[in-house]
Order: sequence, then structure tokens, then C-alpha cells
Amino acid sequence: MGTIIRAGDFVDVVAGFTGEKFPVYTNDQNRGGTLTDGSDPLNNTSVKVLIQGIQVLGTLLPPPPVDSSGRPATTTTEVTSLTGQQELVILAVTPQQAEVIRFAQLDGTISLVLRSPLDFVDATGQRVTPSLAPTTGVVLKTLVDRYGVLVPQIVQNIFGKP
Repeated sequence: MGTIIRAGDFVDVVAGFTGEKFPVYTNDQNRGGTLTDGSDPLNNTSVKVLIQGIQVLGTLLPPPPVDSSGRPATTTTEVTSLTGQQELVILAVTPQQAEVIRFAQLDGTISLVLRSPLDFVDATGQRVTPSLAPTTGVVLKTLVDRYGVLVPQIVQNIFGKP
């Protein structure tokens, strides 16, 4: 999200697991029903929204760059730009949520998804806690079956050349 998240915003925490950290069990008779590792051609990626509607307490940016004289370069924090700069986001979570987030950081990757402020107020502008939206998680089969993602096709080399 670059540096667009601000204190007071609400975010969802999405985790992704792939590679040998997330083994896949196959019941294929040719494979003998074994666990596969990251080198196997099976796709062993899984993505899931872990926590919804977490409030951002604050953000910290890295120190500003310095100019040729060693002084901080002039920057403005009011302008959002795609500079590739990342920020530390401080979230208001319970101890259990902190454990879930830390596990996902260690064994996968996490992303924060910015929520609409309208999700957290009613029609009169009063603050509300939205109900949790059920999610199924996503694996490659989900994308193929439900969203029409195309599966790569094997192309036969009829000329006998690599």
C-alpha cells in the first residue's frame, strides 16, 4: 500500500503461504499419496483473509533521504506517491490476533488491505462495528473453478527440438 495508510484507517490482514512452508498432500496413485515440497509442479499456494476491520493506530516512515550536503532532503508527507517506500503500520489488535499476524509473518507473507471508512459508520454517521464477511480462502483450484483462471496447456513439440 506504499504510504497511503494513516492513523484511524481500518485494514484487513491477508496472509499468503507458498513453497515448502506449505506442503501439499497428493492422493495421486502415481505419486503414492505423499507430501510434496516446493520443487513439485503442484501449486502449493494458499491465500486467506485472517483478520478483518483492524484499526490503524499510527504509521512510521523510514528516515527521509539526505541531500549531497548530508541534510534531510525536502519531503512532504501530505502527498501520496508510488515511490516504493514502505512504512511500519501499528495496529490495534488483541494478543490472539498478534500471534496470528506474527505466525503469518514468519511462515508466509502478509498484506494490509485498506477498508472503506463507510464500512464503519451507519447511515446517520454513527460509528458501528461491521459484521465479519465470511471468506473461503483461495488456492489455485478456487481461481480456476470459480473465477475462470486459465490453466496452462501442455504444448507438444512436434519438431523434436527443445
